[in-house]
Amino acid sequence: MSEKTNGRENKNIKALFSVVCLCIISLGLIVYFSQGKTNNSTVNENQTLKVSTTRQATTEVQHAVTVTETTAKPAEPESSTEKKTTEPQSMPKGKNNTPYKSFYKYPLTEAVDRGYSEELSLDETMGDWRAHPAVDFKGSKGDDVIAINDGIVLDAYNDNMLGGVVIIDHGGKLVVKYCGLESISVKKGKRVDIGNKIGTLGSVPQEAAQNAHLHLEAKLDGKYVNPLNVMGKTE
Repeated sequence: MSEKTNGRENKNIKALFSVVCLCIISLGLIVYFSQGKTNNSTVNENQTLKVSTTRQATTEVQHAVTVTETTAKPAEPESSTEKKTTEPQSMPKGKNNTPYKSFYKYPLTEAVDRGYSEELSLDETMGDWRAHPAVDFKGSKGDDVIAINDGIVLDAYNDNMLGGVVIIDHGGKLVVKYCGLESISVKKGKRVDIGNKIGTLGSVPQEAAQNAHLHLEAKLDGKYVNPLNVMGKTE
């Protein structure tokens, strides 16, 4: 009986030992997997936090750059409309001052040294072929040059090629350029009456091969016209 009893007790002890081992192993596994889940959860949370923080930082940087660009961008200047200036008219267009019909005086003498021509011809002074959109009136140096009609002086200056120059708006869109003056008696913006002295005769450097003369150009509405036709004169 004792041997049987001892055998049973040994078997029971072994069974108990096996159960205890299994419990320990199970407990170890439970602890291991619990810790693994906790670590994974912590890692995932950390990663999520890092990604979220990175995205937020990136968004803030982009927003800051956008704000900086918006602030740094200079304001575009307001579009300004250029004021169109028109040459002053000496007198309103009417029956008494319409070019070709009004009374005009000769600016110097009636003698013409060289007439108006739109065709090219050999220029003795410059040595090239060019048109002559003007009338050259003969005279002597020091002779008085007068305004062919009432008007307003648009400009008065000296030119290396044309000598002393006076430009007068005679109304009706007629603008006349008096060239070859030695002295100038009028100023820009001043009004002149027909026959008023505007200067004295000198020379025209670009036409030095000719005798002393007044080089007279006329434009009607911006286009060259024969001054003699404007004045109702003929050569």
